Amino acid sequence: MPVNKLIDKLMLLILCGLGVLFTGVSAEVIGALLIAVTVSALNSYSEQKTVIPLCMCYCAAIFFWLDLALFLPMMAYDLAGQKRRLCLIAPAAVVLFTLAAGEITVFLLAFLFSIFAWILRSRTDGYEAVQEKFYLVQDNSKEKEAHLERKNRELMEKQDYEVRLATLTERNRIAREIHDNVGHLLTRSLLQVGAMQVVNQQDEGLNSQLSMVKDTLSDAMDNIRSSVHDLHDDSLELKIQLYSLIETFDFCPVAFTYEAESVPKQVQYCFAAVVKEALSNIARHSNATQASVMVLEHPALYQLMVEDNGTKRGKEDPNGIGLQNMRDRVEALCGIFRTEQKKGFRVFISVPKRQEEKPGK
Repeated sequence: MPVNKLIDKLMLLILCGLGVLFTGVSAEVIGALLIAVTVSALNSYSEQKTVIPLCMCYCAAIFFWLDLALFLPMMAYDLAGQKRRLCLIAPAAVVLFTLAAGEITVFLLAFLFSIFAWILRSRTDGYEAVQEKFYLVQDNSKEKEAHLERKNRELMEKQDYEVRLATLTERNRIAREIHDNVGHLLTRSLLQVGAMQVVNQQDEGLNSQLSMVKDTLSDAMDNIRSSVHDLHDDSLELKIQLYSLIETFDFCPVAFTYEAESVPKQVQYCFAAVVKEALSNIARHSNATQASVMVLEHPALYQLMVEDNGTKRGKEDPNGIGLQNMRDRVEALCGIFRTEQKKGFRVFISVPKRQEEKPGK
């Protein structure tokens, strides 16, 4: 029972007790008090559908036991909470009966206190309705705040991904520019110096100087090649690459889970190529409405899983070039490649970590 209603009933009980002082205390009045308290307690802790029958029985008993009318306000309080105007008939009839019986004091106490009980219940119900609405608004506000925080966090993560992707893309572009332009010019310079050496091979002094120039250009070429490879390797970050592939995949939503810290370059190349081919197969051969990409790092191996919920697949050769290429890439790292079609299509890959220590892999 809500605390507010309990306080209201205690207040009414005190008022009714004070009213008894005007009529005198007797065994009959004490018995009526016990009955009123019992009925009111049953109304408080029983189902709402039993309130009206209990109160009606109490009002009917007043016609045979007039002292019960002194505690009628407690029944009026319970009936006021039923939101039915017909419930007023019984207390009104009882009040008129006390007047007709010539009990003016009982009539005044029952009438005034019942009106007070009705008003008190209306104000309490109104307060509780406002309080419930406030709590509902407060809960909705907290829920919206949590939703906004989550969306803001996702937006920040997406911005970080995009900035990182842009940085890696720019590194890759610079590496290509150096390779295509500077590398080409150095190669042409080496060829020209070599041709000049052939033409001037009789002139030992000039030929010696040309050899020094050629060695310098060769060193420059080696340094450029090394820098280009470093830039290209730095431009590859598996999490960013997979995020970019998923962002551009518009066939169906893709859930992305990445729980790996340090993935070797050769495994990154393999996983990125497999995910690209797997997403392409989903778009071409599946009726999936949802897919997922998961990369996990375990103490002894790396795992990649690409799944979709497609129930039908088009004509896809299990030994086709796409799946075979994926298999070859994984087996080149001594990994395991498995596919499964059960409630969708699944590509499962595991690569042992020991391969990262082997050169040439």
